[in-house]
Amino acid sequence: MKTNNSILYKGFLAIIFVSAFLCSVSVSAQKEPSSIPVADSARTFKNPEFPGGHAAFTQEVLRYFRTSVPASLNIKRAEATATFIVDTDGVMKQFAIESSQNDVVKEEFLRALKKINKKWTPAEKNGAPVRAVMRQPLVFLLN
Repeated sequence: MKTNNSILYKGFLAIIFVSAFLCSVSVSAQKEPSSIPVADSARTFKNPEFPGGHAAFTQEVLRYFRTSVPASLNIKRAEATATFIVDTDGVMKQFAIESSQNDVVKEEFLRALKKINKKWTPAEKNGAPVRAVMRQPLVFLLN
């Protein structure tokens, strides 16, 4: 049974998570020149997409993020930035934390990301699936 505080924490975390989302993609095979001739502009790169979009991804992270863990330690605020790869088959892998202000929030964020088993639509370059590195910041605030 969820308490009102638990729901409040998740709702507040959702607002911060959504507003903090900055997704950057880099493709290991991509080596484009800094200026692209007009004839090459037909070649396209498409970012990976989570089923249902960013809002659905946020809900999945929040579904698995246990706010009670940092709350029980009286952690009021923490930030973390995770990276992961969306492979050509749409599976998330190679999770890492680029930066973190608190080890408890860092570990909980990683745990939540690793629990997500929905496949992404992989990134595409020139119509072919490619691996993409995703970056996801998280700001945890507890009032």
